[in-house]
Amino acid sequence: MRHSIVIVDDHILIAQALATMISSIPNFDILYVCSSGTEMIERFRQPKNIPDVVILDVQMPVMDGYTVAKWLTENKPEVIILALSMQDDDEKIIKMIRSGAKGYLLKSIQQKELAHALNTIVKEGIFYDAKVSKALANDYLKKEVTQQALSAKERELIPWLCSDATYKEIAASVFLSARTVESYATSIMEKLEVRNRVGLVLTAMKKGWI
Repeated sequence: MRHSIVIVDDHILIAQALATMISSIPNFDILYVCSSGTEMIERFRQPKNIPDVVILDVQMPVMDGYTVAKWLTENKPEVIILALSMQDDDEKIIKMIRSGAKGYLLKSIQQKELAHALNTIVKEGIFYDAKVSKALANDYLKKEVTQQALSAKERELIPWLCSDATYKEIAASVFLSARTVESYATSIMEKLEVRNRVGLVLTAMKKGWI
């Protein structure tokens, strides 16, 4: 199945380079490139111009990425938003996710990583890499858990478990064994009454933890 993509970025050269990269990734097609959110919204007036995924620059003049993401969430919720930025600032990441983005990438991303991100987000509806999840860790748990209380270690692991990292990869980053990480994950999911890591991500997003 093929998926259409629209790139919204005021840096034309970066947008063109990204489009070239995506054009060689199987099953993904560039529908068009916009230099602003207002241009994208105008094009969206025609159904044929509505893509599966919008790759959205965060910092743009006139209408920034947050505003565009909110517009998409309210008016075209079926379109997946993948944020793109040169900065991995915690506040920007969190604000973009809360505005409706289902993923966040840095503009320094390589083609292999981009292909993985795109394939993951169209399949699962969400993509957070380990780098972004770690950045979110400083702000992820500001609200009380409404289910059975989580331990400090469980709270620490939630951002990691909401990324696409394997238990082995998470274990290497937090200095635990993969079996221990999996055990913590099972405990967290039981307490939050979710069946898998996708359910954990959805719950964490709903509660504003990530």
